[in-house]
Amino acid sequence: MEINIEIQLKEARKLYDSKNYDESLNLYEKLFNENPEGFDINSKISYCWAIYQVRVKNFTDIDELYDSVDFICDLIPQADLNVVNTCPYTFSVFKVLDVVYKQQEYYNIFDWLDLINPVLLDEKRNSFNGREYRSRKEKYYDYASKSYLECAEWDLCIEISNKALNSLKSFTNNSDVWYQWRIAKSLKELNQNDKALEYLKEIVSIKQEWFVFKEIMENYYILNENEKAIMYINKAVLTDDSIKLKVNLFYLIYEILKDSNYDLALKHAQLYYLLKLDSNSEVSCDIEELIDENELDKNVLINQINNYWSSYKFENAISIRGE
Repeated sequence: MEINIEIQLKEARKLYDSKNYDESLNLYEKLFNENPEGFDINSKISYCWAIYQVRVKNFTDIDELYDSVDFICDLIPQADLNVVNTCPYTFSVFKVLDVVYKQQEYYNIFDWLDLINPVLLDEKRNSFNGREYRSRKEKYYDYASKSYLECAEWDLCIEISNKALNSLKSFTNNSDVWYQWRIAKSLKELNQNDKALEYLKEIVSIKQEWFVFKEIMENYYILNENEKAIMYINKAVLTDDSIKLKVNLFYLIYEILKDSNYDLALKHAQLYYLLKLDSNSEVSCDIEELIDENELDKNVLINQINNYWSSYKFENAISIRGE
């Protein structure tokens, strides 16, 4: 019997090597069902590669994908990709991780992340058509960091993001900035706004995006330091990004300015209101009470707001040069 299964396992491997994956898998399954004890670790790994090729790599049924990857993880251990080039365990789990992450099923990703030991992942990156792609190790930390943030697991987000910053030797497309961003967002939620601002000021030196300026403004607003928040408004407003993306920025500006410059604050509240109507989104109750819709023209408001902050930027530049 042992000689017979060894011969048949070699035949299954030959079928695999000749890319007859379906026939190879059928034979492996038959042999495993009849005599699982006849499979040594190498045979199990070969069996798992056949499963990967047929039911994981180009899966057609999501439940079959999950069941197949569960089976692989029960059958073999995760290999160290710093020592070997490939591992059906790792490749299969990452196939599921890619699917779950793409579908933004953040709460469902953690059980799959728990199946991976990041220490055993390598940092090899691939390039294709001039674009560089993340290593699996970097992708692991990206998925974990983003998922903890989306699930409001602030402490865990900070912990895993710091691990990424300390563990990874290099970062694809300045991805270290996104770990710092998630740490800053988490610190804000934990009412550690001064610490959040430390990270945000590091980020803005590299990534001068409107949403980073908005985050800085929001932290200063929470700290009741509105004068400092005001210094970043023009930088957030005067970018070329779509005005639709900035709807909540205008509400924040209203909150920051309403006690010191109500007329200007109201213009931002009005623009926020019109943008919300355009997207059929719910308007904050305190804004609805302020607005007379019949008097509003969105394009006029946009021009007025942009002109004001352009003038503010110019005047502030003159003031700095004159000091």
